[in-house]
Amino acid sequence: MKKILLLTAFCLSMSTGFSQIVIESVDFPQAGDSIYQGIDTLIPLSITPGSAGADQTWDFSQLRTRQGNTIHFADPTTLPSGSSFPNSFLAVEQFGGWGFADSSNGVVEITGFSGDFTGLGAPMDIPFQDPQTIFVFPSTYLSSYIDTSIINVTMEAPPALVAQSPIPIDSIHFVRSSEITSEIDGWGTVITPLQSYSALRQRNVEHNIDSIFIYAALLGGWALLPGQLVGIENPRITDSHRYNYIIKEIGYYAVSLTTNLNDSVDQATFLSDPAQCCFGAGVQETSIAEAFSIYPNPASNGFSIRMETPEKLIYAVFDITGKQVLSGSLNSNTTFVNTAVLADGLYICKVFSSDGKLAGSKKISISGN
Repeated sequence: MKKILLLTAFCLSMSTGFSQIVIESVDFPQAGDSIYQGIDTLIPLSITPGSAGADQTWDFSQLRTRQGNTIHFADPTTLPSGSSFPNSFLAVEQFGGWGFADSSNGVVEITGFSGDFTGLGAPMDIPFQDPQTIFVFPSTYLSSYIDTSIINVTMEAPPALVAQSPIPIDSIHFVRSSEITSEIDGWGTVITPLQSYSALRQRNVEHNIDSIFIYAALLGGWALLPGQLVGIENPRITDSHRYNYIIKEIGYYAVSLTTNLNDSVDQATFLSDPAQCCFGAGVQETSIAEAFSIYPNPASNGFSIRMETPEKLIYAVFDITGKQVLSGSLNSNTTFVNTAVLADGLYICKVFSSDGKLAGSKKISISGN
C-alpha cells in the first residue's frame, strides 16, 4: 500500500516536462493515506478558475492558508459508524465528520456521511438514498458524466433547534436532491503555494435543493421548518460551479475552487504545509483572539466587535453553511456591524490579522430582524 503524507512542502518530488495525464483507479487514495489542505475564504480578485482547453497554466500561488485541515483516508470497518455503510471501501474525514465511498466498475461514489453536517448540533449517520458520483476512471481530457443523488433522512430534533422553536418539535426530516454535470475540460500545469503539478481540470456544475421538515403535534404532523429558525431559506436552492485540479501523484485534487455561476471564487482548498497555516502563527494571533469580544449576543439589528488593543484587522461573518455574508475592517477599539440585512439564525464571526491569518472566531445569534 502506498503511503501519501503531504505535511510539508518537500513530501512530493518536483515534476518537470508537464503533459496531459490520465487518472486511474490505482491513483486514488487508499486507507492510511493523509493530505494536508489549506483553506482560503478571502480570495484575491486575481484568482479565477482560468481557461479550459489543452496545455493551460492555472496559477494559484497567491492563495493563503487561513485555515488548515488534515484529511485522513481510513478503513470504514475501523470506525464506529462504519457498520452503517457496509458496502464502503474507504472513509474520508471531512467537515468534522466522515464521508463514506464505494467503488465499482471504475466509479467512485459517496454513499453517505456521519457527523453533524446540518450545523444543528446533532451528529447522525446520513446514508444516500441514491449515491453521488465523484470520480469516473479512467479520467482524461474531455471525459464527462452526469449524476443525480438523493439524501433522505429522519432524525430526532436536535436540542439547539428545539430551544429556538416557539412550538414543541419532535423530529426533523432532511432531504437533499442534487444534480452534477461533470467534465474534464482542461489539462496543463497547476501552480499551488507548495509547487507546480501536471493536472486535469474537472468542472462540475452543481444544483442542490435542500428541504428541512419538522414534525410537530401543534401543526398536525409534518411541515416545512420556518427558515428564520436556522437562518437560511427553506427549501434552499443553490447553484454553483466547482473546479477541481486533479493530480496523478495523489489521485485527488491539488486545488479545488467553489464559485458562483459567474465564476467568482467563494472558497479555495489546496495542498498546503502546516507551517504556513494560521494555527501555527504564534503568540500574536493568540493574544488577538483573547482580546476579541462581541456584544450584544443575541443581537437584533447589529453587534459590536471590541478589541482591547487597536489594530488594523479584518472581520468576516459566515452563515451556518459556510457562506460569507458580511465583511469589513476593524480600525478602532469598537466596530459596529450592521446585521439588518441578515435573516434570524446562528452565524460565525471571524477576525483575521493584517497578513490574513485567522485570529479568532465566535458564534453570534441574530434574532428579531
